[in-house]
Amino acid sequence: MIHPPFATVADLAAVTQSELDATAADLALASASAIIRSWTKQTITRVDGDVVTLRVLNERELVLTQRPVVAVSQVRVNSLVLQDWVLSGDRLLRTGGWRRLPGTTTYPDPGLVEVTYTHGYEQVPDDVRAVCLDLAAMTLTNPRGLRESERQIDDWRQREVYAMETLGSGTLSEAHKEMLTHYRRRIGTVGLR
Repeated sequence: MIHPPFATVADLAAVTQSELDATAADLALASASAIIRSWTKQTITRVDGDVVTLRVLNERELVLTQRPVVAVSQVRVNSLVLQDWVLSGDRLLRTGGWRRLPGTTTYPDPGLVEVTYTHGYEQVPDDVRAVCLDLAAMTLTNPRGLRESERQIDDWRQREVYAMETLGSGTLSEAHKEMLTHYRRRIGTVGLR
């Protein structure tokens, strides 16, 4: 599935205050969005009817990997559609646990649970858009990742020195990562008391 970029060419033109080649701008925005999605492990934009298969690791809950969870439309174990679950944030909970099948007193291992759900943001959050635009602008203004650049025409000479943060276009800085930390998928569950 191809997901849309987090910003438009018009947004990028406004940020860079310049006319842009549409193809280069589209590519820079798509690349920046892919880098953000890769680091956060989230699609961030709205996806309706996404089907995922989750392995039962925790008896009491299944953690849906994409956030925010908007709605769950179906939960299946093998060919059986389950109705006795509750959505709590990004977790599906079941009384009696995920290994108990309805109508039985035994707890056979269902192995995998298939969940159909809708997740993501209707509007791209401002901080995600800002990081996307920043990465795309760095790519367009310094596409070769140069530390310094010098141009000379006759006796006119211009030297540009780029900040270290703009080197290696398509790289998230520590400031970018800090802005995106809230969106990054958690690995495992931690309970604090």
